[in-house]
Amino acid sequence: MIKTTLLLDQEQQLYRFEKLKESKGIVHAITTRNSLATADFNLSFHTGQEEQVIRSRKALQHFFKATSLTIPKQCHGTKVVQITEVNNHEIPLDTDALVTNVPGLTIGVLSADCVPILFYDPVKRVLGAAHAGWKGTVANIVGATLKKMQEFYGCNFLDIEAYIGPSISSIHFEVGEEVAAQFEKLELKSCIQQTSTNKPHIDLWLANKILLQRSGVKKENIDVSEMCTYDHVDHFYSARKEGFQTGRFGAFIMLR
Repeated sequence: MIKTTLLLDQEQQLYRFEKLKESKGIVHAITTRNSLATADFNLSFHTGQEEQVIRSRKALQHFFKATSLTIPKQCHGTKVVQITEVNNHEIPLDTDALVTNVPGLTIGVLSADCVPILFYDPVKRVLGAAHAGWKGTVANIVGATLKKMQEFYGCNFLDIEAYIGPSISSIHFEVGEEVAAQFEKLELKSCIQQTSTNKPHIDLWLANKILLQRSGVKKENIDVSEMCTYDHVDHFYSARKEGFQTGRFGAFIMLR
């Protein structure tokens, strides 16, 4: 049994955060390898399975009953794009986070070990979705997303809820000293763990939680799924375990 704050819809093979699921007017889901009765529910075009990916994306949009499904072309940066009625059918390039306040527009990010994070401001009714690999984490993509929610919609960070989805756990995320040094430079030394081999491992869950709190998100408004993609390749894709060419699952959210 997986210990997590996520609930699995056995029929649809979709995960949802228990707390967020209870929020009225919000639909969200984290896909798996077998979502919506599909044997390989890969959502990324980089695998070369274009027709299959298009079918999977259309099926997900239909599940959400959404006007559109917007997924950016990610680059491990800090660009955040506002999704509106005008640009919702476009693919934002070199983008790692999306924000919107328009009902019916599903936004999301893809992952295969990196950290997907969903945001919800229940006061302003604003949503966000961010992709945080180690590069995005040290560049503070979560902080950039929060700032855009404030800039575009007047959100108060104290109201915002953040949901850290399935991603690689520290025990499997071994890095070089040069990567660990970047976390130490940002005063994230508590996220660096040494092993018996003396090689550093990084806790991306803790790092993003700390950065969210530094930006002003309340500790009690941060939910960490604590589900490791490397350990659970039966549910998720893992680039570290399977290689970069494996598929991608996604974390998605929409206002009704």
